[in-house]
Amino acid sequence: MYKGLHVFRVLVCCILCAVQWVNAQEPEAQADLEPSADVVEAASPVMTLDDMFEKIRQTSPEVLVERERIRQALEGKIEERAALLPQVTLSASQIRQQLGLGFAGEQFKVKPFNSYGSQVELTQTLFDTEQYANYELAKLNHAIAKMDYEVVYQDILNRAVNLYFTHLRDLNQKNIVEGNIVRSRELVQLANDRLKAGAGVEIDVTRAKSRLTSDKRELWTVKVNIESSILQLKALLDLDMDTDLRLDESLIKHLKSPPVLEDYQIKGDTMIGLRPELAAQKKRLDQARLTRKAAGWQQLPSVEFFGDWGYAGNEVFQNTQNEAWLLGVRASMPLFEGFRIHAQKQNADALLRQQTYQMRILEREVEREFRTALFEMNARYHEIELADKEIEFGHTEVRQAFLRYHEGLVDNRELIDAQQRLADAERSYLNSAYQYGLSRLAFARSIGAVETVLD
Repeated sequence: MYKGLHVFRVLVCCILCAVQWVNAQEPEAQADLEPSADVVEAASPVMTLDDMFEKIRQTSPEVLVERERIRQALEGKIEERAALLPQVTLSASQIRQQLGLGFAGEQFKVKPFNSYGSQVELTQTLFDTEQYANYELAKLNHAIAKMDYEVVYQDILNRAVNLYFTHLRDLNQKNIVEGNIVRSRELVQLANDRLKAGAGVEIDVTRAKSRLTSDKRELWTVKVNIESSILQLKALLDLDMDTDLRLDESLIKHLKSPPVLEDYQIKGDTMIGLRPELAAQKKRLDQARLTRKAAGWQQLPSVEFFGDWGYAGNEVFQNTQNEAWLLGVRASMPLFEGFRIHAQKQNADALLRQQTYQMRILEREVEREFRTALFEMNARYHEIELADKEIEFGHTEVRQAFLRYHEGLVDNRELIDAQQRLADAERSYLNSAYQYGLSRLAFARSIGAVETVLD
């Protein structure tokens, strides 16, 4: 008897040491969830893309929501792991009891009596496929949560860069309109001078003023767009709406370098498989396979070790307690469960097929996005080159039309039309640069690395 008690005590000590060792493996996983202690300070005078990326990662509520989902998945994994670890409890009881009947209902009188017991109880799963499967599924859930976090983070970065480019476009559009206003005022002055000199007509002045009024109206439209885009960006960055947020207006100029398509093709082919969407779907496919296996594992037996050790007596603190202990092994196996396991197998098979189809859909969609972005990026760059030539032709046309009008060869309609075409060419160039920036963004998103939009 004492030999068995000694074995039980040694076993309890070994299991408790194992628990402490497993807990020591968790800090690394916990560290992945802890937000950085460095809080992003107030917006700098000029916010670069890198500044914006860091602020989104640290303070964006949408990103923080997904980070908490990772924490929930981690705690769920730890909870499922607990079922595989020893369960140790300490219990104590003091009971006073009165018996009314003896064996087989025989009546007898016994005075009320006390009983006391205190013991340490331990159970340890030795073999249980269902608990093991639940733990493995929880680990996959944790991995999927991490991938989903990266998907959300990339999507938010994509929206933020889009707004960043949009605001820069609106600011440059304002510069174009202000340039049009300067030219329109010069046209009004020229028309008035010619009218006073007797070389012009009143309708030329009216047309010039109408053109100036149209440009002023467009300026207000552009100002509305500027305010709208910057407010949307502030909201996405979780900034106070009164914050003075200025962006790097020279950014669009950095997008003019021609893309080397061969390099981008190689880069994309290398990184496209690392997209978090694909990684998450692969984990879901693994999860579906494990679920199918786990459904069959339920027909296997489960084995559990249990034991307790303590003292029993009449009353606590009376020094009359005697040592008591128990050791045992328990095994169980389902014989008939009403076809529940069969139904779970069929359900798991359907889930596995569904996730396989979903993987094929996602792979095709990712490849389509990549190829489209690659082609569009090249096409948009050529548009910039053509728009640049249009601006050059526009300036030449304005100079020629100005000379013809100044010499009295034509009225100012030709000059107004030439100025309009120059303004359209400038807008076309700006829009081409903007669309090129968005195509660079689409390419970066297609490979799951929005941060590389300027690379």
